[in-house]
Amino acid sequence: GAGLSLTGLEMQTVMQNDLADPYLLGISSGANLGAVAAIILGITTFANVAGIGIFAFLGALIVAFIILSIANIMRRLDAVTMILIGFGINAFIMGLVSFAITLMADTSKTKSIQFWLLGSLQNVSVSLTTVLFVVIILGLIFFISQSRILDMMLLGEELSITMGRSLVVYRQIYIVIVSIIVGFIVYASGIIGFVGLVIPHCARFIVGQKHKRLIPLTMLIGGTFLIWADAIGRNIISGIELPIGVSAAVCGAPLFLWLLLKRGSKR
Repeated sequence: GAGLSLTGLEMQTVMQNDLADPYLLGISSGANLGAVAAIILGITTFANVAGIGIFAFLGALIVAFIILSIANIMRRLDAVTMILIGFGINAFIMGLVSFAITLMADTSKTKSIQFWLLGSLQNVSVSLTTVLFVVIILGLIFFISQSRILDMMLLGEELSITMGRSLVVYRQIYIVIVSIIVGFIVYASGIIGFVGLVIPHCARFIVGQKHKRLIPLTMLIGGTFLIWADAIGRNIISGIELPIGVSAAVCGAPLFLWLLLKRGSKR
């Protein structure tokens, strides 16, 4: 939850888009394709680790590097261009995933794909959690150190250049780091939507736009929120555990709408 919130916040800043989330640039679609490929091929383990997770991790990273490569070839690394490239790649890959699911005759594999795409915390071990903790803490330290640059990104490309800072290189570095963090999260728990999109907005309602305060609070709210969403998903229906992606959306959407209404009433 903390990792998804952190990466969602950074993507919204880097892309200068309030609707951005960790999966905006097609990173999730790359993870989806990797996971579907592993399930179809029956690769349950790869180099002694979970095959679906590692294929998803590699898929997310490969798509991120493809997007950056295309943007570099076009010599256009602005936020709008990368969003458009990501949108096109995302649409293409999700079409392939849907096509593969449609053709698949094995219902057990189809259910496995659908469940994985909705996220799950069932297979998260202590060792995997430790690795994920280290990765996210390193991401926290890095982005806190970049708070001034991130604040500058909110001012826009042109104004940043007039202040003597070109954001092109920073944007590429941040996207790669976000992709690595998201890759580890996807490897551990599958695709969990909503958290990275909404939680940063909740934190902004409280502390504003300054990243030095915004980053820690966003991660704290995100981690706490996902714990409660998981607990509710495990207990709301007796004998049935809802996928974490479903419970996160069901629990979070009313909260977010309430915050929006509260914010609007103050204006």
